[in-house]
Amino acid sequence: MKSEVQEHNVSNTSGSSDDIHERKSLESSTNSIILPPEKHRLFWIFIVNKEIGYLNLISYLLACFLTICLVVYLSIVQPFVLTVLLNTSENLGNLTGSLALYDEIIALPATLLWGILSDRIGRRPVYSMGFICLGSALILYSYVKNVYPQLLLCRLLFSLGSAACTCMMTGTLGDVAGGQRERGRVSAIVGMFSGFGALVSGMVLLKLPYQLGKLAKDETEGIQLALTIVGGVAIGMAVIFAFTMPNISARRRQGGVVGYFNNFFIRKTDPTDVAADTVAKEPRYEEEGPKNPFKLLKYGVLAGRDPRVALAYFSSFVARADTVLFTSYVSLWVVQHYVDQGWCRPGRRCDAAAGDVHPLTGMGQGLSLAFAPIFGFASEKFKRSTVLAVAGIIGAVGSLPFAFTKEAPAHKSNYAFVCLIGIGQIGMIVTGMTLVNGTYIDPKYRGSVAGVFSFCGAISIMIMAKLGGYLFDVWMRGAPFVLMGIAHLLVAVLSIYVRIVSPKLEKRDREMLEREEAERKENAKPTEMADTL
Repeated sequence: MKSEVQEHNVSNTSGSSDDIHERKSLESSTNSIILPPEKHRLFWIFIVNKEIGYLNLISYLLACFLTICLVVYLSIVQPFVLTVLLNTSENLGNLTGSLALYDEIIALPATLLWGILSDRIGRRPVYSMGFICLGSALILYSYVKNVYPQLLLCRLLFSLGSAACTCMMTGTLGDVAGGQRERGRVSAIVGMFSGFGALVSGMVLLKLPYQLGKLAKDETEGIQLALTIVGGVAIGMAVIFAFTMPNISARRRQGGVVGYFNNFFIRKTDPTDVAADTVAKEPRYEEEGPKNPFKLLKYGVLAGRDPRVALAYFSSFVARADTVLFTSYVSLWVVQHYVDQGWCRPGRRCDAAAGDVHPLTGMGQGLSLAFAPIFGFASEKFKRSTVLAVAGIIGAVGSLPFAFTKEAPAHKSNYAFVCLIGIGQIGMIVTGMTLVNGTYIDPKYRGSVAGVFSFCGAISIMIMAKLGGYLFDVWMRGAPFVLMGIAHLLVAVLSIYVRIVSPKLEKRDREMLEREEAERKENAKPTEMADTL
């Protein structure tokens, strides 16, 4: 049942910055007032934008689930592709790191371009194109015969898709959420579905090659069938999402790709002209911003001058590395441990190793799923920088002891550390997405900021995966988790700094809003007098 939610009273200047910023974004290049969109309630819990319906919200959450599920699935299954399909036994850490490095070399510009494109044509088509790339890459993975160039090319195609989907997962959140106070709970449910996707990938999809291999009586064919089925599902969902996903964008006039090309080829004489079926005097919530992609990119980069946005960018750096490094190197560490002990042979599926990977990844992702609503609630009730600092400390406490464990990686004594890693990981994801969708971000540039947000995550994977893979081979098997622990500690330190300067930032924001509100009222007086006459 839908019910209207009253807007916050911005005249109460003693309120928090989050309340006051419900009315506008302070960094607007057009220097115009951004009025809040009307809101309504879905499923009795979520207060969302008035243009978002039940089908839109469900599709978005399914897309978040499927995005992380596919990204994690590839990270988990890749060691088995290397050892079983390609019969590789040496330098597995270096190969894994190199593939991740090349993946992120493509993802770096791709995240920026996808974000800018989504501000031009909307989030929906970009999301769908991303899933098509993901599904196609997984299907092609089953046919590779060598690491270079075939496996590499498939990984690069997958990189394009994951860049689009992870970027849109962040950008769409701000479109869906009805207001600043509600973004915590929307981020929480997004985090839950993301964690559930990782859990399904580690606990269910990982068993699929084994089950199909038993049916086909061939281990290699089982892996190939599993990759083909999962890839086909991704492509099928891309078609569905093309019609059901939210597609709110400040940059579209008529909507979607068609509207973009219509506006590109048919230039209107009056930039404020709207479609014939639009009421001319109807108030618009967002002014149309610049279409120059370089200006969009510039805004996304310069938004990082705000310490809160900079913290969000750095949290993306750590959270994205967490997601990939945890699944990639836990799986690789277990497989390599069995190979080192002589319990598994290269070229043959190691069922014992796969069985040990299940509880490790399952417990980590399961705890992250359970803690997603807790971090979402905390980000609404407390300063987000404080919540992020707690997530950073928890992640560090889990990563560093796990890295230096003297036991086998799948030993039960390591379960507690893996759980803490999962909790810290989801805290980074939920709180980071809430920070980057704050009201200090102009809605017209939300896709561009989301692109830079994902760009930071891509940089982290490029650095951490390659360095972690190298240290995995030449130093110790737990080296990637040393890097994760250090990164978590840095997030905690930066979060504490942002928490200290937050009152000053909020005071500045209130003063700027009050000044521009006064200017708006002054400009409205001549118009009111003219209407009276």
